[in-house]
Amino acid sequence: MEETLIEEGESNREGGEVSPALIAVHPLEKSLAVSIGSELRVFDLIEDCSISLVDDSGGPLHSDSIRAICFGANGKLFASAGDDKLVKVWTTNPWRCISTVIAEKRVSAVAISHDGLFVSFADKFGVVWVTGTDGDHEAKEKASPLFGHYCSIITSLEFSPDGRFIVSADRDFKIRVTVFPKNPFSGAHEIQSFCLGHTEFVSCLSFVCTQEHPQGFLLSGSGDSTVRLWDVRSGSLLDTCEVGSEAGLSECDGKEENVCPAITDICTSADGSIVAVGIQSLHGVVLLSCDLSARTLSVIKVMHLDPSIPSS
Repeated sequence: MEETLIEEGESNREGGEVSPALIAVHPLEKSLAVSIGSELRVFDLIEDCSISLVDDSGGPLHSDSIRAICFGANGKLFASAGDDKLVKVWTTNPWRCISTVIAEKRVSAVAISHDGLFVSFADKFGVVWVTGTDGDHEAKEKASPLFGHYCSIITSLEFSPDGRFIVSADRDFKIRVTVFPKNPFSGAHEIQSFCLGHTEFVSCLSFVCTQEHPQGFLLSGSGDSTVRLWDVRSGSLLDTCEVGSEAGLSECDGKEENVCPAITDICTSADGSIVAVGIQSLHGVVLLSCDLSARTLSVIKVMHLDPSIPSS
């Protein structure tokens, strides 16, 4: 979530408004988690009913806007975090909160390692922290600094599909690929690569992988209205899709510059062939084709939703 939304959230609290809704789908499509403001709700997609959440962590409940939610790779764990400086880790069968970490600053991003042993989160000052999900109760309530982005707000965190890297994006246009160490509580000191090329803040990250490419490739969205495909091992830019212009949303502001609507979210299909892209100013989504063999992205369709149907 980009800094503008964080700043809006700060002023919105004074006006009684809440942050934008966040949605996360269970990897096996068993459940759907939705956060609106400080409220977290979960729906059972198989039984078609809401799920009651139980908090066994002994920590406080969310009291301010939730800014980040995510499922673990196998769907057994879920994490929520936000402006109240809380990072809450949940099991999903049954749904209950097993630990609550109190961060030093407001939290802007969260991710769960692929083995489910660690939860990483980023605060507003650009520091990435790590906490464990296994061990005694006291250990699960503490976090250790992993690395930092030097006071640049981190907008997104993702673990690579093979678990080797943790990828972080920030407001200063850069994407950092860090080797995730065997003992993360001692810090992550090895940088694998930087993915550089965006000309505005990086708003979202997502990995896409197939059976032929299990290591995965990285997708990034930005305030420059593009979605880009990367090889994180080398930091190489493989392809750029000008989503804003393809959707007809880039406009001239009268100063010979294009006004680019920001990419707000990226979601990939299970087989990695389709990428759904959310973009500001579009009441709908843009569908991209992702060909990992050819290392290319291309627009398939711009899907417009009926504006008379509420979306939030």
